[in-house]
Amino acid sequence: MFTWVKFILSCIDFVPMILFALLLFRQRVKPYWIQITLAALAGTMVAYFDNWPLLYVCIICTLLMMVWKFSLVPTLIIALSGYILSVIVSTIVLFCCDLTDLAAYTDIEDDSLTTNLILLLTILVKCGVLLAIHKLRLGFTFLSNYTRIPLTRENAGFYLFIVVVIIGITYRHSYPDSALSALMPIQMLGMATVLFIYVMLGKELGFQR
Repeated sequence: MFTWVKFILSCIDFVPMILFALLLFRQRVKPYWIQITLAALAGTMVAYFDNWPLLYVCIICTLLMMVWKFSLVPTLIIALSGYILSVIVSTIVLFCCDLTDLAAYTDIEDDSLTTNLILLLTILVKCGVLLAIHKLRLGFTFLSNYTRIPLTRENAGFYLFIVVVIIGITYRHSYPDSALSALMPIQMLGMATVLFIYVMLGKELGFQR
């Protein structure tokens, strides 16, 4: 029973990842619930095959290219940004649970009930973050359906962000005993977060001219 509960929660957990990607860049969601639902259903197959994150990213990229008509590089930036924010929230929840002794991270995999409760808590926190993004109207508006991001020195940060996140996804199991590195090595997650802030908020914060 708990195995099926974990599977269902894992499937549901993919929906906030999609919504993070869309809301972060202020894309319209309401007219496209059917397409988003189909993408979420496609994610159930990924959950069935042991949660391959790159396939999650591919599903979001396909959704963005087919429905919102983004070109490849902006698509990758949006999809990986949604993935990174989802990982950050999940990592914070896991770390807080471990830090407060609510659930020892090293024992989570051995206790199905604890695993499912933490997964449920993570989904609730993600929904709270999504609600905050929506209510506070947070997000970025500089990417449009027709944006092209050429490989130039000025755009190096975008491409470095893509490379760092993909490497982090590939080596996500490098530190299996650390709550901070549960979903991605904390070094790569930290680098990706810094790059994300730099390329998305660089001009607004005065980092870039």
